[in-house]
Amino acid sequence: MKKILSEAIAQYENQNYLAALDLFEQAAAIYGEKIVALHIQKCRAALKDADASFSAAPAVALVLANVPSSLDPATKILLNNQKSIQLSDGERNNLLQAWKQATHKKSESVEAKKVNPIPADWPKDLQLAPLPEGPNDYVWHQRRKNNLNHSQSLSAGLSVIVPTFNRSWILDITLACLVNQKTKFPFEVIVADDGSKEQIVDIVRKYEDSLDIKYVRQHDYGYQLCAVRNLGLRTAKYDYVSILDCDMAPNPVWVQSYLQRLLKNDDVALIGPRKYVDTHGLKAADFLADKDLVNNLPEIRSSNTVASTQTPIASVDWRLEHFAKTDNLRLCDSPFRYFSGGNVAFAKKWLDKAGWFDEAFTHWGGEDNEFGYRLFKKGCFFQALEGGMAYHQEPPGKENETDRAEGKKITINIVKEKVPYFYRKPIPLEHDVIHAVPLVSIYIPAYNCASSIVRCVDSALNQTITDLEVCICDDGSTDNTLAVIQQRYGNHPRVKIMTKANGGISTASNAAVKMANGFYIGQLDSDDYLEPDAVELCLTEFLKNRKLACVYTTNRNVNPDGSLIANGYNWPEFSREKLTTAMIVHHFRMFSARAWHLTDGFNENIANAVDYDIYLKLSEVGEFQHINKICYNRVLHGENTSIKKLGLQKENHFKVVNASLARQNKVDYQYTPQDLEDNASRKYLFKLSNQQKGNI
Repeated sequence: MKKILSEAIAQYENQNYLAALDLFEQAAAIYGEKIVALHIQKCRAALKDADASFSAAPAVALVLANVPSSLDPATKILLNNQKSIQLSDGERNNLLQAWKQATHKKSESVEAKKVNPIPADWPKDLQLAPLPEGPNDYVWHQRRKNNLNHSQSLSAGLSVIVPTFNRSWILDITLACLVNQKTKFPFEVIVADDGSKEQIVDIVRKYEDSLDIKYVRQHDYGYQLCAVRNLGLRTAKYDYVSILDCDMAPNPVWVQSYLQRLLKNDDVALIGPRKYVDTHGLKAADFLADKDLVNNLPEIRSSNTVASTQTPIASVDWRLEHFAKTDNLRLCDSPFRYFSGGNVAFAKKWLDKAGWFDEAFTHWGGEDNEFGYRLFKKGCFFQALEGGMAYHQEPPGKENETDRAEGKKITINIVKEKVPYFYRKPIPLEHDVIHAVPLVSIYIPAYNCASSIVRCVDSALNQTITDLEVCICDDGSTDNTLAVIQQRYGNHPRVKIMTKANGGISTASNAAVKMANGFYIGQLDSDDYLEPDAVELCLTEFLKNRKLACVYTTNRNVNPDGSLIANGYNWPEFSREKLTTAMIVHHFRMFSARAWHLTDGFNENIANAVDYDIYLKLSEVGEFQHINKICYNRVLHGENTSIKKLGLQKENHFKVVNASLARQNKVDYQYTPQDLEDNASRKYLFKLSNQQKGNI
C-alpha cells in the first residue's frame, strides 16, 4: 500500500491528476475507500478545475491504460473528445464515417389503422384509478399509498443537522430559535463543525440544558459542506432528519410543521422557504426573551444575487414564484431544482435508497440539486412547506464569506455531469463525451446466449444517441456467455457487467435495472437487437412530455440469421383499458427510472408474463406513448419462454391483470379466461366479483 500511495502522491504533486486518480482508486479497491477518499476527491476537483467539461468517471480513467481494439467507433470518438485517447485526423474521420454507416438506417413506419382505444366489452362502470397530474404529484401519491395500505412505523422525532464554519454569533441565534420551538414532538440538534477556528463548542455548551444537543467536528480541509452534512446525518438518532444551515433561524413552528407532514407521508422531502433578515446588533438572549422576534424582523435587501431575486425593498427567495405557480411543487416536473439543502427535511430511509451527499462537491452550490435528483430518481416526492420558513441572517449590502457566484461556475459543470435529467440534452457525437452519469441505460438480462449477445450489445452501442450505457446481467449462464461478454466488453467504458446465480428473468432484470445509472432505461433481450434510431425516437417523446412513464415502439419477428418472419403484432394506439385486456406494449420499450422506482419492480415469483406485469405497474404511475415504427428485431428460435410455456403464460396473464386491478382498489370485477382449454387463447370475460354480486 505504501508504494501505491507514495507513487499516487508524487503523481498528484507533479499535476498528473489522471494517473494519481487511477492509483488512489486502486488503493481504495484494495484497502477501502475511506483511507483515500479525500485524495480521490482532490484529484477529481483538480481535473474539473483544469477542464470544466472533463468527466472524472473512474471507468474512463482506467481505459487510458488499456484501450480495447474492439471498442465501437462512437466510444473511441467520445474518448478522443475528452482527451482520454489520441487519434489522428485520419483515424477520427474514419471512425466518424464508420459510426455514420452503422447508424444511418431509419426505423420503418407501420400502418396505424384507426381503432377504438377502449375495448367494446369494457365494463361501463369500471374506472381505472387516476394517474398523477405530473411526476411530482404528491397528493396523488398519498391516495395511492393509502390504497396500497402502505404503513409507516417510523419513530416520531426529528434530528436537526446544523452545519457550521465559524460565525459562532449567528449559530448562537439559530440555536436560540430552536429553543423557542413550539412542538409536541421530540427533536435533537446536531451541530456539525467543518473545522472552525472559532470555539464552536463553547456555543454548544450554552444549550446543553435547554436542547438535546450534540457536537461533531471534522478537520478543516477547505469547503467540505457535503462531508460535514454526512457527518451530522450519521450521528442522527431519529428516523426523520432535517438540515438547517447555521445562518438559517427557524420560525417557532418549524419542527412541528416538518414532523406533522412527514408523519403523514415519509415519501415526501420537504423544502422550507426563506426570508432575508439582518440580525447584527441582536443577541441570542433577545430571541430567547421574545419567541416571536424572528417573525417580526424586517426583510432586507442583501447582496446575495445567486439565491435571491432583488426588489427595490428586499431580497426575495427566487423559488417563491415557482412554488405559487406549481401548487408548492406538486405540478413541477423537476422539483429537485428547488431543493436547497440549507432548510429541508426528509425521512432518513432515503439515504439508504438514494445515497448520501456527494462529497466531490467542494465549492458552493450544486450539491443540493444533485442529491435532490437522486431522491427524485428513486421515487421521492417534493413539497414546499410554508411552515418550514427560516430566516437567512445576512447583513444588508455585505458579502457572505462564501463566494457563491464563483463556486457555482465550477459546480454547475459537475451538476451537468451527474444530473442528466433536465440539465442535459443530447448533443452531436462530434462534441459529446462519456458522462459520469449517462442520460440513457439499456439493460440486458443474459442467459446462455453466447451466439447472440455480441450482436445484441453492439446494437445498443451503435445508436444515434451516444449519451448511453449498457448494463448486462449474466444470470448464471452454463455456456460461455459470460466469457464472451467479458472478453468483448470487459474494459468497455460504456458497458457494465455483473453475474449472479441463476434466478430467472425477473431477478436478472431487477439486478440489471438497479445497476443502471441513466434516467431513461431501455429493455433489450439478449437474443434480440435494435434499430440504430430506437433510443432517439423514444427519447424525443420523453423530452417533449416529462409526464411520460414509458414510450414504446413495435417490432418485427426474425430468424436467428436476421431474415424476416413477419412484422410483430402492433396495436396502433395506447389506452390503459386496452392494456388491461391485452399485452399491447411490445418491444422496443423505454421507461423512466423514477417510474420504475414507484413500482415494486419485476415480480420474482412468476416465470411468465413478467413483462406484462411490469408494464401494467408502470401504466398505473404515469402516461404511456406509442410510436408506430419498427425499432426492434425479435429473434424467434423455438426456445422463447413465451412460446414454450403457453399454459403458464396464460395463467399468469390473467393473474397479473387481476393484481393490477387490486392495486387500484378495483375489486368489483374479476378478469377471467373465456376459453379454459386453449392455452393460446386470451379471450376474456369481466365477471362481477362474489362480493359485488351479493350487493345486487
